[in-house]
Amino acid sequence: MPCPCFEIPIHGNNMFLDKNTAVKLSPHTVSSLQPDLTEEVKQKLQWFDFYEKQGRNARLTCRHFGISPDTFYRWKRRYKSNDHLSLVDNKKTRRPKRLREPATPLLVVNRIQELKERYPTWGRNKLWILLKNEGVCVSAATIGRVINRLQKSGQLRKSIINRIGEEKKPGDTCNGVKLGKGMEEDTIFLNVWKK
Repeated sequence: MPCPCFEIPIHGNNMFLDKNTAVKLSPHTVSSLQPDLTEEVKQKLQWFDFYEKQGRNARLTCRHFGISPDTFYRWKRRYKSNDHLSLVDNKKTRRPKRLREPATPLLVVNRIQELKERYPTWGRNKLWILLKNEGVCVSAATIGRVINRLQKSGQLRKSIINRIGEEKKPGDTCNGVKLGKGMEEDTIFLNVWKK
């Protein structure tokens, strides 16, 4: 099949050649005539030029340019020979039209927020135990997602957690007390007073 026809502007004039006198050009030739095209669009035009020259062999085109067949067929569906803007990758349109809404009941979300504000250093597992004792049936993972959502929306302040698992070395201080050899962060100091 011959290469698709393109309407090209006459230099110095905004009018296009009419369809009866249109010049047959390959997509690559058209991309060289229009310097305002991005490199991505020029690359995709090269794909379709090669595709037409090889007898519309998509697999050969994919192997030649090192692209997946899914990518090639997606752009082939979008490609309109007279509209090069169809080859522009609009990254804003990738977001799904319908996003999943959280299914956690509002009463449970409010209770998680109350508990997290009351116990700011407690994690989702400890909050899960409290909620379970209250008869609220929700998983620890759901509690973690609710906490993250509340923190991202600014409804819940992120707590500063002292990492207990951090290994302390002799000479480090903990609450103003210098740790000695064999002493841990949770060592209790007893002061014995003589009378």
